[in-house]
Amino acid sequence: MKWINLLFNIMVALFIGVAAQTYLGLNAYATAAGIMATGALLPKMAKDVNMSFMAIQKEIWQNHIEQEIFADNSFLQFCHRADDNVLNGRVVHIPQSGGSGNVVKNRSTLPATVRKRTDTDIIYLCDEFTTDPVLIPHADTKELSYDKINSVLGEDRDKLVTSVAEETIYNWLNSPVWSPYGATALPAGAKILTTGDTVTASAPDATGNRKGASLTDLQRMQNYFRNQNRWFPGKMYAMLTPNMLMECFPANSVITATYMQNVTEKEQREGVIFKAQGWNIMSRTSVARTATDGTIKAPGAAGATTDDEASLFWYKEAVELAWAGVEAFENEGDPQYYGDIYSFLTRSGSRARRTGYEGVALLRQAKDS
Repeated sequence: MKWINLLFNIMVALFIGVAAQTYLGLNAYATAAGIMATGALLPKMAKDVNMSFMAIQKEIWQNHIEQEIFADNSFLQFCHRADDNVLNGRVVHIPQSGGSGNVVKNRSTLPATVRKRTDTDIIYLCDEFTTDPVLIPHADTKELSYDKINSVLGEDRDKLVTSVAEETIYNWLNSPVWSPYGATALPAGAKILTTGDTVTASAPDATGNRKGASLTDLQRMQNYFRNQNRWFPGKMYAMLTPNMLMECFPANSVITATYMQNVTEKEQREGVIFKAQGWNIMSRTSVARTATDGTIKAPGAAGATTDDEASLFWYKEAVELAWAGVEAFENEGDPQYYGDIYSFLTRSGSRARRTGYEGVALLRQAKDS
């Protein structure tokens, strides 16, 4: 059968070659040979194009995840970026100047004391976030639409995005840095208690009553940052929990509309909802939780009846994010699982930039007996 097909193809090529010679003046044999060569190369070229298309799809997923992380968690834009200090996608290394020497007016003592500047380094590891490998059975690749497969991988993408955002907030409050400049945990004085009306406890598994947040609390937070000399208009941000947002800005208040009108269209796209007391106010489902003694709970930690919700306040240059990118992994046609296996990996690091956490604070719910 293959020989018959080959002979047929040769005859067709020669026929086209003769026609080309008759009407175009081309060499019949050269034309036929070119047609045969083209026919032999096309299948391989198609395969290479298909492989390139698959690689492009993988790159699209990687770019899409990165875009989603910063689109769904726009607060990550409002911090100091240390992406260029990431080494080999794993370690963040930031050289720190030892500072300048003294300046003496009308120096009278000579020779002057020679000074040697001692530089230090800030070094910390990026956290690695990986999704569980997900299997797309072979039958599903034939029977399911692209949208369904996209949905399967999209769930992992959403979980990855959420994990990176929550861990970034936690690291801003508990900075894992190896150096003399390294911070440990947010000081007790940076955890300001709410003073608003009585509300029901809103932290997961919490019971009882708490004091809600109020505009007065936002003013108190401003005063705290001013006393730290960390108040820079236009660069101050607040990430309120949904409950605190509702308590500070009730829908039936005329003042709420005024605070909303203060926000430009560009700021709205960046996630800013209100502007009040000098704060660019944003919100997300979960921000931070504290135990009854004020200890900040890690993401995913078990809840307790005495836990309190907390909202984050920060100066843009007081916190840092080092983004090391996203990797997408695929194993198509796995012979053991009879399908395609996919997973994602990303690395990022984050910290408070000053040992004393100047420029970072929490507004946490106060107990209301």
